[in-house]
This record gives sequence, C-alpha cells and structure tokens, in this order.
Amino acid sequence: MSSRFFYVQLKFIPKSGLKELPMTKQHGAVVEVPKDLVQRKQSEIINENPREKVIALDLARRAALGTFLTVEERVVGLYHEAAIWYEDRPPVMNERPCDHEENGTRAWRIA
Repeated sequence: MSSRFFYVQLKFIPKSGLKELPMTKQHGAVVEVPKDLVQRKQSEIINENPREKVIALDLARRAALGTFLTVEERVVGLYHEAAIWYEDRPPVMNERPCDHEENGTRAWRIA
C-alpha cells in the first residue's frame, strides 16, 4: 500500500432515460490522489469529519471527469459510478503521461 497516494479506478455508466445525455458509452479512468491533499481537505472541513476515502473519491471523480473529451460529458450526476480501490499503482500510470491533472490529482483515461 502506498504511503503517499490513494489509487482508484472509476467507471462511469450513463444513466438510462436521460434524453439530454449526448453519449451512451461508458467511460473509465484510473486516478492517483495524493494523501497529503486529502488530509489538507479533511482539515478544512470544520463541522464534519469525513473519512479519507470519501474525500479521495470526490477528488478522484473530479479529475476523472476531466478526462472526458467534451464538456457535455463532464456533468456530475449523469452517470452511475463504480469504484475499485488499489493498494499499488496501476501499470497504465507508468506506461504514459496522465490525461488530466487537477490540484495534484492525476487521471488516466482507460477503455
């Protein structure tokens, strides 16, 4: 397990019945979220005590949506989401540069 990062794979499946949704295919991304960023965000939230993975998932979601090709595809709430957590860095992260980076959180688009 990495002491510096959370690793998560997200799968975005378009919700059925949404006529405004311009596409019907699934999207996926693997995301690397720095643990120090998660801890900073956790300390900024005064009246709540969210778990680290809840914050990491929110940061990962934002970065993963940034890998989508069009702005219309990046709308939160248009998808069912599935997340898989990894102990170690997925190989795709070593194979090529990331497709999107946001505040130190890096995302790689996958098929």
